[in-house]
Amino acid sequence: MKLSQATSSLVAALALGLAARSVQAQKEEKPDKNAVQVVEPVEPVAAAAPAAFALEPIPTNAADFGEPDWETILELAFPPWSTVPAAGCPRLDAVGGALLPAFSEFPTPESGKFNPCYYTKAFAGLDPMEGGYPTPIDTHYPYEFAAPFLKQPGDGSVHHCAQSVGTSTPLGDVGACPKLGTTCGPDCTVISDDYGIGHIPPFVPLAAVKNAYNAHSEGAAGQVDICQSWFHYETSGCNIKKSVLDELVYEYFGDGSTIKFQPPILLGGQPSSTYYRLEYGGESPACDGGNCRGPHYCSEDVASAGNIWGDFCPYVLTGENSGKYRHPHLALAALELWIANQCLPANCPATWLDSPNGKDYAADDLTATSITWAEMADNSDPMAQPALPYAWPNKGDGIYPGHARLYGAEADSKPSPGLYVTEFVDLPPAATCDDEAETAPADDSPAPTAAATDIPTSGASQSQAGKAAAAISGVAAAAAGMILLA
Repeated sequence: MKLSQATSSLVAALALGLAARSVQAQKEEKPDKNAVQVVEPVEPVAAAAPAAFALEPIPTNAADFGEPDWETILELAFPPWSTVPAAGCPRLDAVGGALLPAFSEFPTPESGKFNPCYYTKAFAGLDPMEGGYPTPIDTHYPYEFAAPFLKQPGDGSVHHCAQSVGTSTPLGDVGACPKLGTTCGPDCTVISDDYGIGHIPPFVPLAAVKNAYNAHSEGAAGQVDICQSWFHYETSGCNIKKSVLDELVYEYFGDGSTIKFQPPILLGGQPSSTYYRLEYGGESPACDGGNCRGPHYCSEDVASAGNIWGDFCPYVLTGENSGKYRHPHLALAALELWIANQCLPANCPATWLDSPNGKDYAADDLTATSITWAEMADNSDPMAQPALPYAWPNKGDGIYPGHARLYGAEADSKPSPGLYVTEFVDLPPAATCDDEAETAPADDSPAPTAAATDIPTSGASQSQAGKAAAAISGVAAAAAGMILLA
C-alpha cells in the first residue's frame, strides 16, 4: 500500500516517539560508570512532584486470569447505588422473556451515584439517577469521532447517518451507517492523513494503557515517566494526553500504517490482547440463535427484522451476569482517573463526578450527549426490546428519551459540549435555507453527505461497508469538518 507523505510522517512520528522513550529508559537504567557523581542537597518534596511517591499496582482479579479488577476500579470512579438487591440484579427467564420472580427487585437510585444493575445505554449522558453512565463524549474519549446532534438517527454515536435513514420506508439501520475513517477489516483501522488513528473501540487503548502502566510503573524512573509524561493538567485535565495515547496504541497494536487488534474475548480459552470480561457478549444459551449483536441481547424477532440497530437492544439480562455489563470507555476513564489521582491528587479527585470531566455533567437534557432512542415494546421497562415493527424516534411517553426531551420543541440541533465530525451528516430539512447550495456546492466539490445518503440495512455485506468507509475517506479530503462545542 502506498502511503501519502502526511500519513508516512505521522507513522514515523509515532515510531520516533516510542524510540525516544526507549532510549531514555535505557539511559536511566544504565548510568555512565565513569561519570563524576555529584551529590546535590536534598530538597523537600513539593506537592506538585507526585513521582516521589510509589505508584500502586493495578488491582487484579485472580479469578479472571489475573486481569485488572475492573469492578473495583470502576466503582472507585463511579460509586454505585448502595441498594443492590440481596438476590442480585433483576434477570429475565430468556431474552425477550419474563422477569423471574426471585430476581425482580430493582435497586433504588441515589443522587451522585451510578446504577449497579445496568441494561441499556438509553440513559447515557443523563442524570445518573435515571440509571445511565457518561458517554464517550462525556469522558473525552479521543477516538470516538461522534456524529453531531442534528436530530438524525444515531446522533452522538459513531455512526454517521443521513437524515433520510430516519424518514425512509422502511427505516434504515443506524448500525449500517458508516463510521469515520478507513478500515482494513473488522478489527483493523488505517492511520489516515485526515484523522490519524480514526475510530477504534475503547478496549484497544484500555489494553494499551494497562500494558504500559504495568510495564513502566515499577521503579522511580517509571513513575516519573508516567506522572510527568502522561499528564498535562492545563491542556488535558485528568485524561492521559492524546499524543501519549496515540504512542501507546501504536506501541502495542501498530502495524505499519494500520492499527490491528483482537476482539475483547477469550480466544482458545485464554484472554485476547484486548480482553475485557465486562462486555459479556454472546453468552450461551441466550445468544445461541445468532440473535445477539456484540454485547447487545436482541430477541430473535428483533434480530431478524433486518433494520434495527443492535445498540437499541439491552445488554446482558439473563443468568448470573444480568445487569453487570460495563462500557469499556468507562473502564478507560476510571483507569485514567485512578492513575491521575495518584499523580495529580490536588487536581484529580478519585471520583469522576468530582473531577474536571464531571463538571456540569447532565446539567440539562437539552445539552446532554444522550442518543435519541427508538420506540420500545414497553416504554416503561428498562429491559425492553425495540418495538416491532421498528419505529424511530421514541415517542417520549415513558422513560426513554425522544426528540422533544433532548432537543426541545423547535430546535434542529443542540449545543452538547464535545468534539464532533460534521462533514457527513446533512441538516434536517427544516434547517436548510439555501436550496441551491443543496444541489450545487460552490466549489464543485463532492457533497459532504455523499457517504451517508443510502438507506442502510443490517443486511449490508462487509464489502458494502468497506465501500462506504472508502467513500468517507474520499470525501474527507474535500470537505474536512470537525467542530468543538464547549
